[in-house]
Amino acid sequence: MIKFFSKIRQNMIKENRASKYMLYAIGEIILVVIGILIALQINNWKEENSNRALEKQMMSNLNSEFRNNLSKIQESIIQYKQTEDAIRFLMSKMQASSDELKQHNIDSLLANAVDVFDYRPTQNTLTEILSSGNLKLISNDSIKYNLLQWSAELNEINEAWLTLDDFNQHMVIPYLSENVSMRNIDKYSLMKWEKLSTFKVNYEKTFNDIKFENNLDNLGWAVVNYQMVLTRLEKVIKNIIRLTDS
Repeated sequence: MIKFFSKIRQNMIKENRASKYMLYAIGEIILVVIGILIALQINNWKEENSNRALEKQMMSNLNSEFRNNLSKIQESIIQYKQTEDAIRFLMSKMQASSDELKQHNIDSLLANAVDVFDYRPTQNTLTEILSSGNLKLISNDSIKYNLLQWSAELNEINEAWLTLDDFNQHMVIPYLSENVSMRNIDKYSLMKWEKLSTFKVNYEKTFNDIKFENNLDNLGWAVVNYQMVLTRLEKVIKNIIRLTDS
């Protein structure tokens, strides 16, 4: 084809048909430009198709990841409600008599109160999207907004956990370690001791100590605060799942 156009050009020059040659040259330039534009359009079309395919895959991966996170966070919310209930019950027994306290399994309630854990979601897909710069490929602005909100709420829950863990590790557990039997408490936790401690535990004295009440109150506050952030995070997770459903 190039040889064909070149031959026509040479014939026109030989015949000294300058005006026709100029029109031909312009036509040839237009054809070249059109060819370039068509090639660019094809490349853009291919790239757009590739981006949409990648976006679809990202949506599928995000949906699976956040469904897994939803299952985990709902388990955490249930467990933290049980923790809150245990703390509230213990607080209701402050200054109770020894006989009244003996009617309840205080060791089990304390185990529920102090056996807390942090919620750790998986976010491999989101991390890859952010690190690769592929967030811009997501065409739905609501999804991008919720993903950014997810990151913000994760920072909040990390701070809430640090407060909860600090109250538990530096106030409640040290107090219990000095005043009651951790072995008896751990019978209902990870250790699952078969035999109780042989040391005598005076729970009446403990439940008449304002320091114990204050420690329980601080722990209860931190637990409720953590639950509130978990609930907000659960809402964001549900939004992301709904928006990424294919």
